[in-house]
Amino acid sequence: MSTKSTIEHPRWGTLLIKRNTRARRIIMRARPDAIHISIPPFATFNDIERALNNCGDKLKQLQESSKQKPIDAGYSIESDNLSLRIAEHNGTKFQIIYRGRDVTIACPSHTDYSSANTQQLLRKAVANALTRRAKELLPQRLQALAGKHKFRYGSCTVHNVHSRWGSCSSKGSISLSIYLVLLPDRLIDYVLLHELCHTVEMNHSPRFWALLDRCVAPHPAKVLRAELKKQRADI
Repeated sequence: MSTKSTIEHPRWGTLLIKRNTRARRIIMRARPDAIHISIPPFATFNDIERALNNCGDKLKQLQESSKQKPIDAGYSIESDNLSLRIAEHNGTKFQIIYRGRDVTIACPSHTDYSSANTQQLLRKAVANALTRRAKELLPQRLQALAGKHKFRYGSCTVHNVHSRWGSCSSKGSISLSIYLVLLPDRLIDYVLLHELCHTVEMNHSPRFWALLDRCVAPHPAKVLRAELKKQRADI
């Protein structure tokens, strides 16, 4: 196999396989488009087959549950920091109305929600609302947590990223996903503190987890991590 390859498997569907020179084991993730598989240089396709036989059914269930649901007149988002809903009006244009944490996407009363173009427009509108709220909330919250726990970081940027909640570069620049605003406050703080701890420990060593545990106390870091894994960075 090449560094990246796509395989249509008769049982498991589309497999996107990436050979990672730094990987030490096979890692598989369910995504709406495919099962994404990262493999070490020495892995064979038989190794992948054995791994899929062990957990493929669970991955397919996760893949099915991760597929995007249509946005229609009953669509809404309720979280600690965002309340978004769809409403209809007598006008001819789509509008986004912002009132702090409350967002209304106003659709013409004749809107065809089954249209692919409408779904694309509404997903873009929801993403824009998430981006605006994330930029209002996350940099300020990161700065407050850094001050409280005596961390120093380079910069903070917010992006429409599904693959990870946050990241920290070797220069201490922190990047955050707009989908954090869908999480409860305790998990937002967990992600922000996780990335701030990486400004001190650029790894997941025992020292890293000990530092993060002190920051998120009284909740154990790995308990919050397990809770975060049940969340989706998607709309």
